[in-house]
Amino acid sequence: MNKEEMKRLILEAVSRKLGNGYHGTIQKVLKTNMEQDALVIVKDGENIAPTINMEPFYEAMENGSSVKDVANSILKAYFQAVSLPMSFDTASFTDLSYIKGRLYVRLINRHLNAELLRDVPHMPFLDDFAVTVHCLVEHSGEVNADFLVHNGFLPIWGIDRETLFSLALGNTRKNSGIELMSINNVIGMQDSPMTADTHQNLLWVLTNREKIFGASAVLFDDVLSDFAEKYGNFYVVFSSVHEVLFFPAPDNSDMDAITKMNQEVNAAQVHENEILGTKAYYYCKNRGFVLSDGRSIGKGFFQSANS
Repeated sequence: MNKEEMKRLILEAVSRKLGNGYHGTIQKVLKTNMEQDALVIVKDGENIAPTINMEPFYEAMENGSSVKDVANSILKAYFQAVSLPMSFDTASFTDLSYIKGRLYVRLINRHLNAELLRDVPHMPFLDDFAVTVHCLVEHSGEVNADFLVHNGFLPIWGIDRETLFSLALGNTRKNSGIELMSINNVIGMQDSPMTADTHQNLLWVLTNREKIFGASAVLFDDVLSDFAEKYGNFYVVFSSVHEVLFFPAPDNSDMDAITKMNQEVNAAQVHENEILGTKAYYYCKNRGFVLSDGRSIGKGFFQSANS
């Protein structure tokens, strides 16, 4: 059974079970690094419509699950989503005074997300990355919901792109914080007497307090320059959307080997929608990022949110 046939059968089964008052469609939804089918179910009179990723349900049918069982699983996911305690008024999200403290940035690979970025305000970073802005809807122990800011929001909020990014970067630094840990601390090992004095030989992990989408911490130049001041020049490996790795080294002669390692780890251990970088970078104490063609990236836009 091909995917188009599965889509038709699933949509028919879900529609029959929901009955009148609901309308369901399967749409293409752009996610980080990928495009996915999503089932959107709208209840009459409501303006909130959960989207349900269809890929696990296609896989279930390929593995022998019946259409009835798949439809029941989808409806279970739908009713769980609509019952979540997201107590907000959607009209509030057209009000700049309400949303300006909810904006924050994420770092993604711009080559893997070219189509997504066509309708999204973004800022380029280095050769491979784009900085996007999200708006927090709900954040609690049970719920962490947000939405990606598209170009159409800017005229509604009455702001330009520069103001959007200034607000989002400031909130990210203030609310998410910075976590920089040696690999020994990450895996629960105690520093030995030798490594305690020679941390420049260790791998370091940069992320945020929650360890979720923490790669954006690398955008703040003072974090990079302070590390270089203490430990010297270092490689930067954009290991996933959640964290970045620092590895002090006196020169960049191992750039190809570290890039290859990054690509191998991506292929074997990183989920497709969490891949960030595919090559290593090198940061010099007195020059900033040194790109493959010899160009140096000094202090720029992203310093404006360092306070």
